[in-house]
Amino acid sequence: MTVKIISDSSCDLDKKTLEELQIEVLKIKNTDEDHKDLPENITNKEIYRKMREGKYFKTSQITYYEYYKKFEELAKEGTDFICITLSSGMSGTFQNAYIAKKELQEKYRDVKMEVVDSLAASVGFGQITYYAGLAAKNNASFEDLLKLLNFLVNKTKHIFTVFDLKYLYEGGRVSKTKAKISSVLNIVPIIEVDSEGKLYVSEIVRGKNRTYKKMVNIISEKSNSNGDYRVFPVYADEKEILDPLISKLKKIGYKNFLCLEIGHTIAAHVGPDICGLGYLSENIPDEFEKYMVY
Repeated sequence: MTVKIISDSSCDLDKKTLEELQIEVLKIKNTDEDHKDLPENITNKEIYRKMREGKYFKTSQITYYEYYKKFEELAKEGTDFICITLSSGMSGTFQNAYIAKKELQEKYRDVKMEVVDSLAASVGFGQITYYAGLAAKNNASFEDLLKLLNFLVNKTKHIFTVFDLKYLYEGGRVSKTKAKISSVLNIVPIIEVDSEGKLYVSEIVRGKNRTYKKMVNIISEKSNSNGDYRVFPVYADEKEILDPLISKLKKIGYKNFLCLEIGHTIAAHVGPDICGLGYLSENIPDEFEKYMVY
């Protein structure tokens, strides 16, 4: 029986990919400035438009009860599952999922279940979820999936930039002074994710073209995968923002891209002018090659 992979909406994988890989996604809710839930059918474009009009949004983590309900539904069916969560360094969802799993393990001893902290967000989280879903679809065992996930969590890298810091300021990620200085001096931060799954500014660059160049240099320094596997560029309001980055990546050997539009969850914190990438620092080990069939 195929192991079920569960993720959440902050992984930013598109609907088609999720359906093809049979990955189940739990939704992180967005609220407006008045703490009212946004309509279920609101589109990313509407979110971006409202943000450009000066609106700000917040997110709420997936609750213990939501995880418990989903996990028990699968356990009653006798379906083994692995739940991958948004980084514990950015959200409490991992802890909620872990507690739910811990309680259900005592009740359903014949069902294999595990919760994995991705230590990632957006396309880094999406990359981990994607390869786990692909391996599960190709009948990887529960044990092999956990080994693969251990590799993916440790070898997944993120890099992104935002061309307007006001959203990171509103979310408490940067100071108001830094946000204003960035705007006035055309200074752009390059942001990465550390080993604890937390965001940090790794470089400060002036101008967009230099930013793209620096991002590619960092990717080259931190990866020896040589573009053999897919990389995951991410954008928000305008896909064209990725063109300079992808062009430079192609020049150093990358050729397989799955471009993703950032979802409500992460957009609420970084804004509509984001450009980034999820990539691997090393090739996926040969022992998992048989599962990497697109």
